[in-house]
Amino acid sequence: MAEGLAPVGGYRRVHLVGVAGAGMSALGKLLHQSGYVVSGSDLRGGAELEALADLGIDVWPGHQPASLEGVDLVVASSAVPADDPELEEGRRRGLTVWYRPDLLEEISTNLATIGPTGTHGKTTSAAMLALGLRAAGHDPSFVIGGEMVDLGTNGHRGADDLLVLEVDEAFGTFHRIRLKGLIVTNIEPEHLDHFETPALLQAAFEQVAGQVEGPVLAGADDPGSASLAAIGGHLTFGFDHAADWRIVDLVSQPDAVHFRLRGRGADVDVGVPRPGVHIARNAAGALALLSELGFDVAAAAEGLSSFHGVKRRFENRGQVGGVTLIDDYAHHPSEIEATIGAARTAGHRRVWAVFQPHLYTRTELLHARFGESLATADRVVVTDVYGAREAPIPGVTGRLVADAATRAGAVVEYVPHLADLAAHLASRVEPGDLVLTMGAGDITTVPAELAALLDAGGGTDG
Repeated sequence: MAEGLAPVGGYRRVHLVGVAGAGMSALGKLLHQSGYVVSGSDLRGGAELEALADLGIDVWPGHQPASLEGVDLVVASSAVPADDPELEEGRRRGLTVWYRPDLLEEISTNLATIGPTGTHGKTTSAAMLALGLRAAGHDPSFVIGGEMVDLGTNGHRGADDLLVLEVDEAFGTFHRIRLKGLIVTNIEPEHLDHFETPALLQAAFEQVAGQVEGPVLAGADDPGSASLAAIGGHLTFGFDHAADWRIVDLVSQPDAVHFRLRGRGADVDVGVPRPGVHIARNAAGALALLSELGFDVAAAAEGLSSFHGVKRRFENRGQVGGVTLIDDYAHHPSEIEATIGAARTAGHRRVWAVFQPHLYTRTELLHARFGESLATADRVVVTDVYGAREAPIPGVTGRLVADAATRAGAVVEYVPHLADLAAHLASRVEPGDLVLTMGAGDITTVPAELAALLDAGGGTDG
Protein backbone atom coordinates (compact mmCIF):
# COMPACT_ATOMS: atom_id res chain seq x y z
CA MET A 1 0.00 0.00 0.00
CA ALA A 2 1.29 3.42 -0.98
CA GLU A 3 2.57 5.41 1.95
CA GLY A 4 0.27 8.24 3.00
CA LEU A 5 -3.14 6.68 2.32
CA ALA A 6 -4.39 4.96 5.46
CA PRO A 7 -6.48 1.81 4.95
CA VAL A 8 -10.05 2.84 4.22
CA GLY A 9 -11.81 2.06 7.49
CA GLY A 10 -9.47 -0.87 8.08
CA TYR A 11 -10.73 -2.69 4.98
CA ARG A 12 -8.52 -4.33 2.36
CA ARG A 13 -10.85 -5.82 -0.29
CA VAL A 14 -13.14 -3.26 -1.90
CA HIS A 15 -15.88 -3.90 -4.45
CA LEU A 16 -17.20 -0.98 -6.53
CA VAL A 17 -20.72 -1.10 -8.01
CA GLY A 18 -21.07 1.13 -11.07
CA VAL A 19 -17.33 1.04 -11.65
CA ALA A 20 -17.49 2.04 -15.34
CA GLY A 21 -18.57 5.59 -14.51
CA ALA A 22 -15.84 8.21 -14.79
CA GLY A 23 -15.77 9.04 -11.08
CA MET A 24 -15.93 5.45 -9.88
CA SER A 25 -13.34 4.11 -12.33
CA ALA A 26 -10.90 6.79 -11.17
CA LEU A 27 -11.43 5.76 -7.55
CA GLY A 28 -10.90 2.14 -8.53
CA LYS A 29 -7.55 3.00 -10.08
CA LEU A 30 -6.44 5.03 -7.06
CA LEU A 31 -7.38 2.26 -4.62
CA HIS A 32 -5.76 -0.42 -6.78
CA GLN A 33 -2.52 1.56 -7.00
CA SER A 34 -2.63 2.09 -3.24
CA GLY A 35 -2.53 -1.64 -2.64
CA TYR A 36 -6.18 -2.53 -2.08
CA VAL A 37 -7.66 -5.62 -3.71
CA VAL A 38 -10.31 -4.05 -5.92
CA SER A 39 -13.15 -5.56 -7.90
CA GLY A 40 -16.00 -3.88 -9.72
CA SER A 41 -19.19 -4.34 -11.67
CA ASP A 42 -21.32 -2.24 -13.99
CA LEU A 43 -24.45 -2.73 -16.03
CA ARG A 44 -22.45 -1.47 -18.98
CA GLY A 45 -19.62 -3.46 -20.43
CA GLY A 46 -17.26 -1.98 -22.94
CA ALA A 47 -14.00 -0.10 -23.02
CA GLU A 48 -13.87 1.22 -19.46
CA LEU A 49 -14.33 -2.25 -17.94
CA GLU A 50 -11.69 -3.59 -20.31
CA ALA A 51 -9.28 -0.82 -19.28
CA LEU A 52 -9.76 -1.66 -15.60
CA ALA A 53 -9.26 -5.36 -16.31
CA ASP A 54 -6.01 -4.54 -18.11
CA LEU A 55 -4.78 -2.98 -14.84
CA GLY A 56 -5.45 -6.22 -12.99
CA ILE A 57 -8.78 -5.21 -11.44
CA ASP A 58 -11.39 -7.99 -11.41
CA VAL A 59 -14.44 -6.56 -13.16
CA TRP A 60 -17.63 -7.92 -14.71
CA PRO A 61 -20.75 -6.63 -16.50
CA GLY A 62 -24.09 -7.01 -14.78
CA HIS A 63 -24.69 -8.47 -11.35
CA GLN A 64 -22.72 -11.29 -9.69
CA PRO A 65 -23.73 -11.27 -6.02
CA ALA A 66 -21.90 -14.54 -5.38
CA SER A 67 -18.61 -12.88 -6.37
CA LEU A 68 -18.62 -10.80 -3.16
CA GLU A 69 -17.01 -13.66 -1.28
CA GLY A 70 -13.99 -12.28 0.60
CA VAL A 71 -14.94 -8.63 0.06
CA ASP A 72 -14.73 -6.33 3.11
CA LEU A 73 -16.35 -3.18 1.77
CA VAL A 74 -18.90 -2.50 -0.98
CA VAL A 75 -19.06 1.01 -2.46
CA ALA A 76 -21.73 2.06 -4.96
CA SER A 77 -22.02 4.96 -7.33
CA SER A 78 -24.60 7.45 -6.12
CA ALA A 79 -26.73 6.56 -9.15
CA VAL A 80 -27.05 2.89 -8.11
CA PRO A 81 -30.44 2.09 -6.51
CA ALA A 82 -30.58 0.72 -2.97
CA ASP A 83 -32.15 -2.54 -4.21
CA ASP A 84 -29.23 -3.38 -6.49
CA PRO A 85 -28.62 -7.16 -6.12
CA GLU A 86 -24.96 -6.76 -5.16
CA LEU A 87 -25.76 -4.13 -2.53
CA GLU A 88 -28.50 -6.35 -1.12
CA GLU A 89 -26.10 -9.30 -1.03
CA GLY A 90 -23.49 -7.17 0.72
CA ARG A 91 -25.98 -6.27 3.42
CA ARG A 92 -27.11 -9.88 3.72
CA ARG A 93 -23.48 -10.91 4.31
CA GLY A 94 -23.09 -8.20 6.97
CA LEU A 95 -20.57 -6.23 4.92
CA THR A 96 -20.17 -2.48 5.21
CA VAL A 97 -22.01 -0.88 2.28
CA TRP A 98 -21.14 2.69 1.33
CA TYR A 99 -21.97 5.07 -1.46
CA ARG A 100 -19.35 7.10 -3.31
CA PRO A 101 -19.60 10.18 -1.00
CA ASP A 102 -18.73 7.97 1.99
CA LEU A 103 -15.57 6.79 0.27
CA LEU A 104 -14.61 10.31 -0.77
CA GLU A 105 -15.05 11.54 2.79
CA GLU A 106 -12.74 8.79 4.04
CA ILE A 107 -10.07 9.42 1.41
CA SER A 108 -10.18 13.22 1.78
CA THR A 109 -9.70 12.76 5.51
CA ASN A 110 -6.44 10.92 4.85
CA LEU A 111 -5.12 13.03 1.98
CA ALA A 112 -4.99 16.83 1.74
CA THR A 113 -7.62 17.41 -0.93
CA ILE A 114 -8.05 20.31 -3.33
CA GLY A 115 -10.13 20.73 -6.43
CA PRO A 116 -12.79 22.55 -8.42
CA THR A 117 -16.55 22.56 -8.09
CA GLY A 118 -19.17 24.35 -10.17
CA THR A 119 -21.73 23.77 -12.89
CA HIS A 120 -19.16 23.60 -15.69
CA GLY A 121 -15.41 23.43 -16.07
CA LYS A 122 -14.71 21.03 -13.19
CA THR A 123 -13.05 18.27 -15.19
CA THR A 124 -10.77 20.55 -17.21
CA SER A 125 -9.87 22.62 -14.13
CA ALA A 126 -9.03 19.49 -12.14
CA ALA A 127 -6.85 18.19 -14.96
CA MET A 128 -5.05 21.53 -15.08
CA LEU A 129 -4.42 21.40 -11.33
CA ALA A 130 -2.89 17.94 -11.64
CA LEU A 131 -0.72 18.81 -14.64
CA GLY A 132 0.36 22.12 -13.09
CA LEU A 133 1.43 20.39 -9.89
CA ARG A 134 3.39 17.79 -11.83
CA ALA A 135 5.14 20.54 -13.79
CA ALA A 136 6.07 22.18 -10.49
CA GLY A 137 7.81 18.97 -9.37
CA HIS A 138 5.06 17.28 -7.37
CA ASP A 139 3.29 13.94 -7.73
CA PRO A 140 -0.30 14.37 -6.53
CA SER A 141 -2.96 11.72 -6.56
CA PHE A 142 -5.93 12.64 -8.71
CA VAL A 143 -9.52 11.54 -9.29
CA ILE A 144 -10.96 13.28 -12.35
CA GLY A 145 -14.20 12.80 -14.26
CA GLY A 146 -12.51 12.25 -17.61
CA GLU A 147 -9.35 10.73 -19.04
CA MET A 148 -6.47 13.21 -19.27
CA VAL A 149 -5.04 13.06 -22.78
CA ASP A 150 -1.53 13.85 -21.54
CA LEU A 151 -1.45 11.05 -18.94
CA GLY A 152 -3.93 8.56 -20.41
CA THR A 153 -5.91 8.10 -17.21
CA ASN A 154 -8.50 9.69 -14.92
CA GLY A 155 -7.15 8.27 -11.66
CA HIS A 156 -3.68 8.02 -10.11
CA ARG A 157 -2.12 7.41 -6.71
CA GLY A 158 0.82 9.79 -6.39
CA ALA A 159 3.74 9.83 -4.00
CA ASP A 160 2.64 13.07 -2.34
CA ASP A 161 0.00 13.21 0.38
CA LEU A 162 -2.08 15.47 -1.85
CA LEU A 163 -5.22 14.67 -3.83
CA VAL A 164 -6.66 16.66 -6.73
CA LEU A 165 -10.34 15.83 -6.80
CA GLU A 166 -13.15 16.88 -9.10
CA VAL A 167 -15.54 18.09 -6.42
CA ASP A 168 -18.95 17.04 -7.69
CA GLU A 169 -22.17 18.67 -6.51
CA ALA A 170 -24.45 15.93 -7.89
CA PHE A 171 -26.39 14.13 -5.16
CA GLY A 172 -24.91 16.64 -2.70
CA THR A 173 -21.59 14.78 -2.83
CA PHE A 174 -19.48 17.87 -2.12
CA HIS A 175 -20.95 18.20 1.37
CA ARG A 176 -19.01 15.08 2.39
CA ILE A 177 -15.56 16.09 1.13
CA ARG A 178 -12.91 17.62 3.41
CA LEU A 179 -11.11 20.30 1.45
CA LYS A 180 -7.90 22.29 1.86
CA GLY A 181 -8.51 24.44 -1.20
CA LEU A 182 -11.39 24.96 -3.62
CA ILE A 183 -12.15 26.56 -6.98
CA VAL A 184 -15.78 27.52 -7.66
CA THR A 185 -15.94 27.90 -11.42
CA ASN A 186 -19.57 29.03 -11.75
CA ILE A 187 -23.03 28.31 -10.32
CA GLU A 188 -26.04 27.84 -12.59
CA PRO A 189 -29.27 25.84 -12.14
CA GLU A 190 -28.35 22.16 -12.31
CA HIS A 191 -29.18 18.96 -10.44
CA LEU A 192 -32.44 20.48 -9.27
CA ASP A 193 -33.83 16.96 -8.92
CA HIS A 194 -31.69 16.94 -5.77
CA PHE A 195 -31.45 20.61 -4.74
CA GLU A 196 -35.06 21.48 -5.75
CA THR A 197 -34.53 25.23 -6.34
CA PRO A 198 -31.72 27.49 -7.61
CA ALA A 199 -31.70 29.24 -4.21
CA LEU A 200 -31.08 25.97 -2.37
CA LEU A 201 -28.37 25.07 -4.88
CA GLN A 202 -26.65 28.43 -4.30
CA ALA A 203 -26.90 27.96 -0.54
CA ALA A 204 -25.30 24.50 -0.82
CA PHE A 205 -22.31 25.91 -2.71
CA GLU A 206 -21.95 28.68 -0.14
CA GLN A 207 -22.02 26.16 2.70
CA VAL A 208 -19.36 23.97 1.08
CA ALA A 209 -17.10 26.96 0.37
CA GLY A 210 -17.48 28.15 3.94
CA GLN A 211 -16.17 24.84 5.30
CA VAL A 212 -12.94 24.75 3.28
CA GLU A 213 -9.82 24.79 5.49
CA GLY A 214 -7.84 26.90 3.03
CA PRO A 215 -8.26 29.31 0.11
CA VAL A 216 -11.41 29.47 -1.99
CA LEU A 217 -11.13 30.97 -5.49
CA ALA A 218 -14.45 31.91 -7.10
CA GLY A 219 -15.12 32.91 -10.69
CA ALA A 220 -15.67 36.67 -10.82
CA ASP A 221 -17.37 36.64 -14.23
CA ASP A 222 -20.27 34.41 -13.19
CA PRO A 223 -23.07 35.92 -11.09
CA GLY A 224 -23.53 32.83 -8.93
CA SER A 225 -19.89 32.32 -7.98
CA ALA A 226 -19.29 36.08 -7.67
CA SER A 227 -22.18 36.27 -5.21
CA LEU A 228 -20.68 33.36 -3.25
CA ALA A 229 -17.35 35.21 -3.07
CA ALA A 230 -18.99 38.42 -1.86
CA ILE A 231 -20.98 36.66 0.86
CA GLY A 232 -18.09 34.49 2.06
CA GLY A 233 -15.22 36.94 1.60
CA HIS A 234 -13.47 34.60 -0.83
CA LEU A 235 -10.89 35.46 -3.50
CA THR A 236 -11.93 35.84 -7.12
CA PHE A 237 -10.47 35.23 -10.58
CA GLY A 238 -11.50 36.15 -14.10
CA PHE A 239 -11.75 39.07 -16.51
CA ASP A 240 -13.58 41.34 -14.07
CA HIS A 241 -11.46 44.40 -13.22
CA ALA A 242 -12.13 43.90 -9.52
CA ALA A 243 -10.98 40.26 -9.50
CA ASP A 244 -8.11 39.38 -7.16
CA TRP A 245 -6.58 37.34 -10.00
CA ARG A 246 -7.16 39.00 -13.37
CA ILE A 247 -6.96 37.63 -16.89
CA VAL A 248 -5.47 40.37 -19.10
CA ASP A 249 -4.19 40.65 -22.65
CA LEU A 250 -6.17 37.65 -23.87
CA VAL A 251 -5.34 36.35 -27.35
CA SER A 252 -7.77 33.69 -28.56
CA GLN A 253 -6.66 31.51 -31.48
CA PRO A 254 -8.30 28.57 -33.27
CA ASP A 255 -6.19 26.09 -31.33
CA ALA A 256 -4.99 27.98 -28.23
CA VAL A 257 -5.46 30.81 -25.76
CA HIS A 258 -2.74 33.13 -24.43
CA PHE A 259 -3.03 35.66 -21.60
CA ARG A 260 -1.34 37.13 -18.56
CA LEU A 261 -2.52 36.27 -15.07
CA ARG A 262 -2.00 39.07 -12.57
CA GLY A 263 -2.80 39.09 -8.90
CA ARG A 264 -1.55 39.03 -5.34
CA GLY A 265 2.11 39.45 -6.16
CA ALA A 266 2.21 37.31 -9.29
CA ASP A 267 2.31 38.19 -12.98
CA VAL A 268 2.74 35.20 -15.29
CA ASP A 269 2.38 34.44 -18.98
CA VAL A 270 -0.04 31.60 -19.68
CA GLY A 271 -0.54 29.72 -22.92
CA VAL A 272 -2.83 26.71 -23.25
CA PRO A 273 -3.08 24.78 -26.54
CA ARG A 274 -6.89 24.51 -26.32
CA PRO A 275 -9.44 26.91 -27.84
CA GLY A 276 -12.05 29.00 -26.07
CA VAL A 277 -12.38 31.79 -23.54
CA HIS A 278 -13.63 29.24 -21.01
CA ILE A 279 -10.22 27.55 -21.18
CA ALA A 280 -8.59 30.79 -20.07
CA ARG A 281 -10.94 31.00 -17.09
CA ASN A 282 -10.28 27.38 -16.13
CA ALA A 283 -6.52 27.90 -16.32
CA ALA A 284 -6.71 31.12 -14.31
CA GLY A 285 -8.67 29.45 -11.51
CA ALA A 286 -6.30 26.50 -11.33
CA LEU A 287 -3.16 28.64 -11.31
CA ALA A 288 -4.57 31.11 -8.80
CA LEU A 289 -5.43 28.33 -6.36
CA LEU A 290 -1.99 26.74 -6.72
CA SER A 291 -0.33 30.10 -6.07
CA GLU A 292 -2.48 30.73 -3.00
CA LEU A 293 -1.46 27.32 -1.67
CA GLY A 294 2.21 28.21 -2.04
CA PHE A 295 3.11 26.25 -5.16
CA ASP A 296 5.32 27.61 -7.94
CA VAL A 297 2.76 29.30 -10.19
CA ALA A 298 5.26 30.09 -12.96
CA ALA A 299 6.29 26.43 -13.21
CA ALA A 300 2.64 25.36 -13.15
CA ALA A 301 1.82 27.84 -15.92
CA GLU A 302 4.67 26.47 -17.99
CA GLY A 303 3.19 23.00 -17.51
CA LEU A 304 -0.12 24.13 -19.01
CA SER A 305 1.67 24.98 -22.25
CA SER A 306 1.58 21.23 -22.97
CA PHE A 307 -1.98 20.65 -21.76
CA HIS A 308 -3.85 18.63 -24.37
CA GLY A 309 -7.13 18.42 -22.56
CA VAL A 310 -9.46 15.69 -21.42
CA LYS A 311 -11.26 13.18 -23.60
CA ARG A 312 -14.70 14.37 -24.63
CA ARG A 313 -13.75 17.97 -23.85
CA PHE A 314 -13.50 19.46 -27.35
CA GLU A 315 -11.80 16.23 -28.40
CA ASN A 316 -10.67 16.17 -32.03
CA ARG A 317 -11.89 12.87 -33.45
CA GLY A 318 -10.28 13.40 -36.84
CA GLN A 319 -10.93 14.85 -40.27
CA VAL A 320 -12.49 12.74 -43.01
CA GLY A 321 -13.41 13.97 -46.46
CA GLY A 322 -12.64 17.52 -45.42
CA VAL A 323 -15.09 17.32 -42.50
CA THR A 324 -13.68 17.95 -39.01
CA LEU A 325 -15.18 15.88 -36.17
CA ILE A 326 -15.15 17.26 -32.60
CA ASP A 327 -16.75 15.48 -29.63
CA ASP A 328 -17.65 17.23 -26.37
CA TYR A 329 -19.34 16.37 -23.09
CA ALA A 330 -21.34 19.64 -23.06
CA HIS A 331 -24.78 18.97 -21.59
CA HIS A 332 -25.78 22.35 -20.13
CA PRO A 333 -26.78 25.46 -22.16
CA SER A 334 -23.76 27.53 -21.08
CA GLU A 335 -21.40 24.68 -21.92
CA ILE A 336 -22.98 24.29 -25.35
CA GLU A 337 -22.65 27.98 -26.11
CA ALA A 338 -19.00 28.03 -25.00
CA THR A 339 -18.19 24.91 -27.03
CA ILE A 340 -19.84 26.26 -30.18
CA GLY A 341 -17.98 29.54 -29.63
CA ALA A 342 -14.68 27.66 -29.46
CA ALA A 343 -15.57 25.78 -32.65
CA ARG A 344 -16.27 29.02 -34.48
CA THR A 345 -12.75 30.36 -33.89
CA ALA A 346 -11.36 27.88 -36.42
CA GLY A 347 -13.18 29.48 -39.38
CA HIS A 348 -14.93 26.40 -40.78
CA ARG A 349 -17.50 26.69 -43.54
CA ARG A 350 -20.34 25.62 -41.25
CA VAL A 351 -20.53 24.45 -37.65
CA TRP A 352 -23.00 21.62 -37.09
CA ALA A 353 -24.20 21.32 -33.48
CA VAL A 354 -25.37 17.74 -32.97
CA PHE A 355 -26.92 17.40 -29.52
CA GLN A 356 -28.23 14.56 -27.38
CA PRO A 357 -30.11 15.92 -24.33
CA HIS A 358 -29.18 14.20 -21.05
CA LEU A 359 -31.79 13.45 -18.38
CA TYR A 360 -35.53 14.06 -18.73
CA THR A 361 -35.67 16.44 -15.78
CA ARG A 362 -32.89 18.61 -17.19
CA THR A 363 -34.53 18.63 -20.63
CA GLU A 364 -37.91 19.60 -19.21
CA LEU A 365 -36.39 22.45 -17.18
CA LEU A 366 -33.89 23.84 -19.69
CA HIS A 367 -35.19 23.02 -23.18
CA ALA A 368 -35.77 26.69 -24.08
CA ARG A 369 -32.23 27.64 -23.04
CA PHE A 370 -30.82 24.63 -24.88
CA GLY A 371 -32.53 25.88 -28.02
CA GLU A 372 -31.08 29.37 -27.65
CA SER A 373 -27.56 28.03 -27.14
CA LEU A 374 -27.75 25.61 -30.06
CA ALA A 375 -29.00 28.39 -32.34
CA THR A 376 -25.50 29.92 -32.27
CA ALA A 377 -24.45 27.14 -34.69
CA ASP A 378 -25.04 27.15 -38.47
CA ARG A 379 -26.91 23.86 -38.46
CA VAL A 380 -28.51 22.01 -35.55
CA VAL A 381 -29.40 18.33 -35.26
CA VAL A 382 -31.11 17.06 -32.11
CA THR A 383 -31.67 13.44 -31.12
CA ASP A 384 -33.79 12.02 -28.33
CA VAL A 385 -33.07 12.22 -24.60
CA TYR A 386 -30.48 9.95 -23.00
CA GLY A 387 -32.36 9.14 -19.80
CA ALA A 388 -29.46 7.58 -17.85
CA ARG A 389 -30.79 6.85 -14.36
CA GLU A 390 -34.20 8.50 -14.94
CA ALA A 391 -37.52 7.11 -16.07
CA PRO A 392 -39.13 8.91 -19.03
CA ILE A 393 -41.40 11.87 -18.36
CA PRO A 394 -44.49 11.97 -20.63
CA GLY A 395 -44.09 14.60 -23.33
CA VAL A 396 -40.40 15.23 -22.62
CA THR A 397 -38.35 14.28 -25.68
CA GLY A 398 -35.62 15.79 -27.76
CA ARG A 399 -38.38 17.40 -29.83
CA LEU A 400 -38.75 20.03 -27.08
CA VAL A 401 -35.15 21.12 -27.65
CA ALA A 402 -35.44 20.98 -31.44
CA ASP A 403 -38.56 23.14 -31.42
CA ALA A 404 -36.92 25.62 -29.04
CA ALA A 405 -33.91 25.90 -31.34
CA THR A 406 -36.24 26.50 -34.29
CA ARG A 407 -37.98 29.29 -32.38
CA ALA A 408 -34.54 30.78 -31.66
CA GLY A 409 -33.89 31.02 -35.40
CA ALA A 410 -31.79 27.91 -36.01
CA VAL A 411 -31.92 25.59 -39.01
CA VAL A 412 -32.88 22.41 -37.15
CA GLU A 413 -33.48 18.74 -37.87
CA TYR A 414 -34.82 16.28 -35.31
CA VAL A 415 -33.49 12.75 -35.64
CA PRO A 416 -34.95 10.88 -32.65
CA HIS A 417 -33.04 7.62 -33.02
CA LEU A 418 -29.31 7.77 -32.34
CA ALA A 419 -28.75 4.83 -34.68
CA ASP A 420 -29.90 7.00 -37.61
CA LEU A 421 -27.74 10.00 -36.76
CA ALA A 422 -24.47 9.16 -38.52
CA ALA A 423 -26.15 8.31 -41.83
CA HIS A 424 -28.29 11.44 -41.59
CA LEU A 425 -25.20 13.62 -41.12
CA ALA A 426 -23.18 11.82 -43.79
CA SER A 427 -25.81 12.70 -46.37
CA ARG A 428 -25.70 16.41 -45.51
CA VAL A 429 -22.23 17.58 -44.45
CA GLU A 430 -19.75 19.02 -46.91
CA PRO A 431 -15.98 19.54 -47.02
CA GLY A 432 -15.03 22.47 -44.80
CA ASP A 433 -17.75 21.72 -42.24
CA LEU A 434 -17.13 21.03 -38.55
CA VAL A 435 -19.43 18.52 -36.86
CA LEU A 436 -19.66 19.04 -33.11
CA THR A 437 -21.31 16.16 -31.23
CA MET A 438 -22.37 17.14 -27.71
CA GLY A 439 -23.97 15.41 -24.74
CA ALA A 440 -23.24 13.32 -21.67
CA GLY A 441 -24.73 10.12 -23.06
CA ASP A 442 -23.78 7.68 -25.82
CA ILE A 443 -23.62 10.25 -28.63
CA THR A 444 -19.84 9.87 -28.34
CA THR A 445 -20.19 6.80 -30.62
CA VAL A 446 -21.41 8.94 -33.53
CA PRO A 447 -18.08 10.49 -34.68
CA ALA A 448 -16.54 7.08 -35.41
CA GLU A 449 -19.69 5.95 -37.24
CA LEU A 450 -19.79 9.16 -39.26
CA ALA A 451 -16.08 8.92 -40.06
CA ALA A 452 -16.55 5.40 -41.42
CA LEU A 453 -19.42 6.51 -43.64
CA LEU A 454 -17.54 9.55 -44.94
CA ASP A 455 -14.44 7.44 -45.58
CA ALA A 456 -16.56 5.01 -47.57
CA GLY A 457 -17.96 7.86 -49.65
CA GLY A 458 -21.27 8.01 -47.78
CA GLY A 459 -21.58 11.79 -48.00
CA THR A 460 -23.63 13.63 -50.62
CA ASP A 461 -23.96 17.24 -51.64
CA GLY A 462 -25.24 18.59 -48.30
